[in-house]
Amino acid sequence: EISQQVWDSLSAYPQLTMQWDLYNKLILERYPDTHTAYMNRSVAYNKTGEHATGFAILNNAVQLAPVQYLGYRAFLKLYFMHDYEGALQDCLRLDSLTSYAKPGVWGEDMDMVIGLCYLQLNDFQKARLRFTNSINGVTQKSGKQWNSPRVFLYLGITLMKEKEYSQATQVFDELIQMNPNYSEAYYYKAQCYSSRKDLKNAEATLEKCRQVFK
Repeated sequence: EISQQVWDSLSAYPQLTMQWDLYNKLILERYPDTHTAYMNRSVAYNKTGEHATGFAILNNAVQLAPVQYLGYRAFLKLYFMHDYEGALQDCLRLDSLTSYAKPGVWGEDMDMVIGLCYLQLNDFQKARLRFTNSINGVTQKSGKQWNSPRVFLYLGITLMKEKEYSQATQVFDELIQMNPNYSEAYYYKAQCYSSRKDLKNAEATLEKCRQVFK
């Protein structure tokens, strides 16, 4: 078993340095099942844009400790690689492994992230369900104000994609009520008005978007 002294010694080296990578590599040569060392190495490579190497190393950490690292890999696939199908599969697998409680996806709500994957894959019905579940779950657990503003934005965009412009406008209004300076809410609300041929309200809402964005 690796002593705490070994991990403490690692802190002497900055994360993106050759020494950091070599130290973790030496740990793995002696303790090949150390998922933390795989994770340490992968983070450095992914931060510098060397994703092929970073993911190859990260896959070892996921294999050894899937509950601990699937969320991080899904996060990278979604936001950095735009691999929406891959991110979705990682999230669904993580969800299946933790039925006793929904884990976060690197600090973000599981249902919101899964919903975003579905939105990017144009599966709007599943996206809407996940965003709604996310809002309801967080609201019941912690209060409405603890929801990420983005979950309302994504839900509104999903409803727009389904041509449910009235419902989408209501969601954007809800987001504006909670975050009056959220410029994207005004922008997409203006698109809803435009799609309904209400050009007067579309222009006024877009002007408000400009004011808020400044």
